[in-house]
Amino acid sequence: MARLQPDSSESADTEPADSMRNLYAVKISAIWAAVRREPLSFWAINMYLLLEYVRPQTAYSTLNIMPWDKVFLVIALIALLGESRTVSVKNGTDKLIMLFLLAVLVSSVLATYTGISFSHFTDFFDWLVIYFLITRIVTTETRFFIFFLAFLVYNFKMSLHGFRSWAGRGFAWENWGVTGAPGWFQNSGEFGIELCVFFPLGYYFLATLWPQWGRIKRLFFLMFPLTTIASVAATSSRGAAFGLAGAVIFITAQSRHRVKAVFIAATVLGLLYLIIPPQSLARFYRSGEDKTSIERLVRWKDGISMFEKHPFFGIGFFNWDRYYASHYSTIHGGFGLPHNIFIQAGSELGSFGLGVFIMLIIAAFVNNHKTRKLVPKSRNPFLHNTALGWDAAMIGFLVSGSFITVLYYPYFWIDLAFVVALRTIAENVARQEPELSDGHAEFIDSPPPVF
Repeated sequence: MARLQPDSSESADTEPADSMRNLYAVKISAIWAAVRREPLSFWAINMYLLLEYVRPQTAYSTLNIMPWDKVFLVIALIALLGESRTVSVKNGTDKLIMLFLLAVLVSSVLATYTGISFSHFTDFFDWLVIYFLITRIVTTETRFFIFFLAFLVYNFKMSLHGFRSWAGRGFAWENWGVTGAPGWFQNSGEFGIELCVFFPLGYYFLATLWPQWGRIKRLFFLMFPLTTIASVAATSSRGAAFGLAGAVIFITAQSRHRVKAVFIAATVLGLLYLIIPPQSLARFYRSGEDKTSIERLVRWKDGISMFEKHPFFGIGFFNWDRYYASHYSTIHGGFGLPHNIFIQAGSELGSFGLGVFIMLIIAAFVNNHKTRKLVPKSRNPFLHNTALGWDAAMIGFLVSGSFITVLYYPYFWIDLAFVVALRTIAENVARQEPELSDGHAEFIDSPPPVF
């Protein structure tokens, strides 16, 4: 499905064993030395990731003088086009995401409210550009490790903030929960979805690289999953709790040490149950009967009704708000969102868009499966286990995203870019390293304690 084709100026793109060993040990000096050797495009895409997930330009008004995230995306694009050392990436997922673009365009042309559709065109097109930039720039194991580590650290900043916010009010319940960075994760439910993505990735990162670290680094990275569990409890989001449970169940099912894995899973879910405020638990007990649940069920039923009336291309890209107000508000009253990524896709884009979206989900799992086939755990535990982490993260997103309207948020599209980039690198490593490299052999001598 995916092939890596280096040009004449770049013969291998493989990393020296000592270099990767130092990165696995998370030595700051080694990371900085590696970053300094990377081209401008890699610096720019990293700046974009910082601006998207930390949002300093929103937190500090003096910085908010221009759309910095888009500025660095343009810099990354121009730099990538001008750099002589490039890697040609071919992956079937590229065709699927272009097919989804076609679904958006067709749905917009045939939309009930065409003007609204085209006014929101960049809500998807931006993710298309970001997907191609990440998959074309993050093409070596060194780049992936640094980019992925940055992604984890930015998520940890949010999970730590959520934990501190909850602790600051004495671990008391608030109906608004806790929030993440400004922007995409400001709402507690949306923040909860990102936590469901972050937990399995942080868990596999910790479990895989644990033997490479000293006590301080182990304690630091152990905070990744622990603060995530606490923040999920603090969000008061039922969808986030279900998403985390789904990710934990997947991790347990994939473990070779089932008894230990079941014990850890029971500990995680038991800890989550114990620390969730009583008011949040009461919401679980009332699921299906409380006002929020009933409203969601009504929106889902209305969304299915829209799909039945417009089965092929939907009511139109981003038409839900206006269409619902015109056709359903007199029946059910008030404002309503679909509160489900699949109903959102089906109602707005029809069977065409929903079908392509499902194929993209399948493609993510297929890419991760092939990554693990290319690099078995005995050969490259980091790449292998990270692919498992992305599978679990996707499950966490799909479960929690079934309760919130987040199809055009960064979760799926950036996750998909990471998955394709990982597959590209696994392809390269498999072709360039016919024998087990010394850089990865240490994992076999000292296996991670959790697997």
